[in-house]
Amino acid sequence: MKAANNGSRQASLKVIAEQVGVSMMTVSRTLRGETSVAEETAAKIRKVAEALKYRPNKLVEGLRTGRTCMAAAVMPASLGFYEDALRAIESSLDTKGYSLVLNLITGDFGRDAMREEIRRLRRCIELRVDGIILRPVNDDANAMYFNEVVERGVPLVVIDRKLPDFACDFVGTDDVLGGESAARKLIEKGCRNILVVHAGVKVSTSRERRDGFFASARLAGLKVDELDCGNFKPSPEFLNLYFRQSEAREIDGIFAVNDDIARSVIRALRIAGRSCPDQVKVIGFGHLPQSDPDALRLATFDQHVGSIGSEAVKLLMERLENPGKPYKSVYLPIEFIEGETL
Repeated sequence: MKAANNGSRQASLKVIAEQVGVSMMTVSRTLRGETSVAEETAAKIRKVAEALKYRPNKLVEGLRTGRTCMAAAVMPASLGFYEDALRAIESSLDTKGYSLVLNLITGDFGRDAMREEIRRLRRCIELRVDGIILRPVNDDANAMYFNEVVERGVPLVVIDRKLPDFACDFVGTDDVLGGESAARKLIEKGCRNILVVHAGVKVSTSRERRDGFFASARLAGLKVDELDCGNFKPSPEFLNLYFRQSEAREIDGIFAVNDDIARSVIRALRIAGRSCPDQVKVIGFGHLPQSDPDALRLATFDQHVGSIGSEAVKLLMERLENPGKPYKSVYLPIEFIEGETL
C-alpha cells in the first residue's frame, strides 16, 4: 500500500484504489458497506479514504441508484407552530443519510400562496428530490392540483391539514377529538353559555375542531355560539367589537381553535371589562410558545408537533421502500396542558 498523501491529491475512488493497490470496484464495495471484501483490505481502504478526506459524490451515486438522498419540506414562511416539526424533519432525515431542501411559502392561504406552492413543488421536482413533506395552503386541492407530482411518482406526505380529495400519506392531529375534549373541559368547569372562536370552515384544522366542539357541547344540551374570525390571526378591532356587544356578556366559556386566537380573545375580554378565568374561562389549542411572560398561562392542548415531523419522515421512508403500499393516515394523540385561564 502506498503512503496516503493527506489530501494533497483530489480524493476519488481511483486515487484510493491506486494507494491501496486494489481495483476501484473493491473500493466502491467497501465504502458502500458491503461485506464481500476481506476485512484486512477493507480496513486499509477505509484508512486511506479517511486520510484523503474522501466524500462520496452524491450526484454520481444518484445516477447509479436512482435516488438523490434529498427530501423537500414545503412549509409556511412564518414557521411558528411548525418550527418544531421542521427541526424533527431535518433531524430524522439526517439519521437516514438524507439532506433537507427547504421551501418556505409566504402566506397561509389564497391564490398567491397557492401559486407559490405550485412553483415550489415544481422546483422540488426539478431538483429530483426523492420525496416531499408538505403542509398545504389549499385544503381543497384535488389530484389535478398535484398533477405533476403524481405523474413523476414523487412520494408526498402531507402534515397537519389533510387533503380530502387527494390520496397520499398524512400525519396530523385528531382535530375532531380535540374539539370534543375542549367542550368537555369547559363543561367540567361549569360553563353553560359557551363560544367557539374559529378561523373559518375552509381550513380543515379549524373546521374539524369547531365541529367536534359543537357535537360534544350540544350532546350535553348546552347553548353554543360561534365566531368566525376568517383566519388564525384575527384583528383586535374585530374581537373588541364583538365582546362589547350585550349578547356576549352571557358567555362564560370559550374555546379558541388555536392559541393565537385564544390570547387575542383574552385581551379583548379584558378591554370589555371581563376577567379570565373568573368570569370567562378560555381554552386554546396548539401549546404555542408564550411571548408575554406576564400573561396568564393558557390552558391548551399540546399536539406534540415534533412527533408529527418525525412520523412524516417515517412514512416517507416507508413509501420510498414500498411505493405500492396503501396510503396511511396517522393521527397523533393530544395532551391537555393545565393553565391559568380555565
